[in-house]
Amino acid sequence: MKKYILIIIAAWLLISCEKDLKFDDEGLANQLVLNSIIGSNKEFRASLSKTRSILENSYSGGGLITDGSLDIYLSGELIKNVNSPTGYFTTSGIKPKSGDSFRIVINSNGKQLEAETTIPQKTEVISVDTTTILDQRNMKLLIYKATLKDLEGDDYYRILITTESLIMNTNADGKGTKKYYLNTSEKSISSDNPVFNSVYNNFGGDAFDTGPNNDYNIFPDDYFEGKNYAIQFHANNYGYGNVYYPVGGSGGYGYAYDAIKTIYERNVVHVQHLSKEMYTYLKYLKLYFHYQGNPFSEPVPVYSNIKNGIGIFAGFNDDAQFTFEKIYRPFSMDTITIEAGNQGGYTYSKSNEN
Repeated sequence: MKKYILIIIAAWLLISCEKDLKFDDEGLANQLVLNSIIGSNKEFRASLSKTRSILENSYSGGGLITDGSLDIYLSGELIKNVNSPTGYFTTSGIKPKSGDSFRIVINSNGKQLEAETTIPQKTEVISVDTTTILDQRNMKLLIYKATLKDLEGDDYYRILITTESLIMNTNADGKGTKKYYLNTSEKSISSDNPVFNSVYNNFGGDAFDTGPNNDYNIFPDDYFEGKNYAIQFHANNYGYGNVYYPVGGSGGYGYAYDAIKTIYERNVVHVQHLSKEMYTYLKYLKLYFHYQGNPFSEPVPVYSNIKNGIGIFAGFNDDAQFTFEKIYRPFSMDTITIEAGNQGGYTYSKSNEN
């Protein structure tokens, strides 16, 4: 009897909790969205779109591209004006450097959007050391240890490991023609260092610690402001961003298991210095994806610094890079022509050390 009473009470509570909310779909749709993340010594790019109604078919895309004009200011001086009917802006001759302060102004659909950011100084890295250990499966694991020299003031960092592999396809056209492809992928990083855990307070001591993992590998200097600090981490054996290779001369892409060999590989450790805008954007972007669709959590808005619009304009410094090479076969890059791969597929690359 008590069981049925509890069920009735629970059903009544669910019904009584219903509430009608006013939703301004028209006001949320057709907002201008400006996205531009600029890095040191990288080409200046930006994109402009507008939001769509949630009542529209989501399969038709996440945003509508719109045209507009882009003005770029460096230290207050106008250095470039670009018009784009497609919503994509690419500038030649502008490669941001350490300390550069940019302001961008976009005019589109009768609105003017503005945003500012600065390229931080290069991360001062004292050393990046490596050591090899055996993991629980008795497999070799390469451990990295980066020692940073932090400056006074608030600083924000990100650590990435990218892998560049030179792939040889010995039968690219089905007639024994040898071709080469360069595959670049980003590795997932694991670390027990508290600086990574502090971003979302995931220290593992709370039974209700259900916050997101720090997949972007970002962290502030709260633990070591103005001091030297060593961070230990390792790359997992899977990554993101691969390529398909032509198979059998059919003009298509796919797998050619016996024809593909990795002949050269290198890992590049990036110790990036992020602007506050970049750090905040990545932090809340992860929170947004983590809690998206969770009926028991409050919605998390993605950080935006765009005046009169939404989106992000942020800078980072990627000049601190450290390369660790592994060569499988002797070769000369001067005699190798690298083909353009079809980005977005999966790679089968079989290492051959013989």
